[in-house]
Amino acid sequence: MIVLLLAACAGEGGPGAPGSAAPAVERGTGELAGMVHVPGAEVNTGPRGAIRRPPPGQHPVVLPSFQCAADEVSTGRCPGLAHDPLVSKTVRVSGFWIDETEVTRRAYGAFLAATGYRPPHVEEPWAEKDWNWDGPVPPAGTEDHPVVLTNWYDAREFCAWRGARLPTEPEWQLAVLGPAASETAYPWGAEYAEGRMNRGIMAAPNYDQADGWLTTSPVGAFPSGASRYGLLDGYGNAWEWVETVRMRSWEEVTFADASALLDLRTPTLGLYAGARGFSYFADPRPNLAMDYNAFPVELRRKTSGFRCARAEAAP
Repeated sequence: MIVLLLAACAGEGGPGAPGSAAPAVERGTGELAGMVHVPGAEVNTGPRGAIRRPPPGQHPVVLPSFQCAADEVSTGRCPGLAHDPLVSKTVRVSGFWIDETEVTRRAYGAFLAATGYRPPHVEEPWAEKDWNWDGPVPPAGTEDHPVVLTNWYDAREFCAWRGARLPTEPEWQLAVLGPAASETAYPWGAEYAEGRMNRGIMAAPNYDQADGWLTTSPVGAFPSGASRYGLLDGYGNAWEWVETVRMRSWEEVTFADASALLDLRTPTLGLYAGARGFSYFADPRPNLAMDYNAFPVELRRKTSGFRCARAEAAP
């Protein structure tokens, strides 16, 4: 296996911690082409609900809250109960490879042509013109945009076809926001910077062309938003499915090495799977906790896509 080492930007505003040298971006070739390497490290799991930063010159947004009666909790009718987050914990992640960009519609089309798998399609009026596919062919002019209208199962099937898998949530967290010791608020650093992601707005209809794109953009269109490891569009463009399903207890989670809390897995299926990273429809400025999301595993949204990951090869 051959890898390419390219120096990443350093200093404030570049990938990595402000004022410090970022690691070299390691890009794979051959069967790892299109992927970047993320070395093993500790990472903080769980939502970042305390981080709320209003846009410049605006007041903080007061988010809605709810309370649940005892009978609602016992019968599973409490809003959000099915994907309540686990208590935050620091876990360890082994080194791995992950796609530099979100999976494109061009790549997904090749998968459909090779396998005859179901094309992205939903029976909704809004999807007929600009979103539904004609067999393995995406809407014209969107070939280099992230594939959307794919549910969690679709994403898993594509990655398996490639000899890969979805990243676990701790892997995604590490690749996008860095290790626990230097974890940043955004992939590129500690503060929001305009022009580094394809984002939405708080006001309805929640998307506009202020960043140059009304909905999705071609993958990699915001190179200054790269993470310290070179991952592009970690924030913005499309939510990204992760392998990890939402659990209510740490007892439902397994580790490759339980004593070291190494390589978390959720071994059973669930109603909701993690979806991370914002989309063209979401605005991170008022509330960064929106990054920690979850969708029903069978749901196909025009705002959610994915990228694939692979474990390091055995020595």
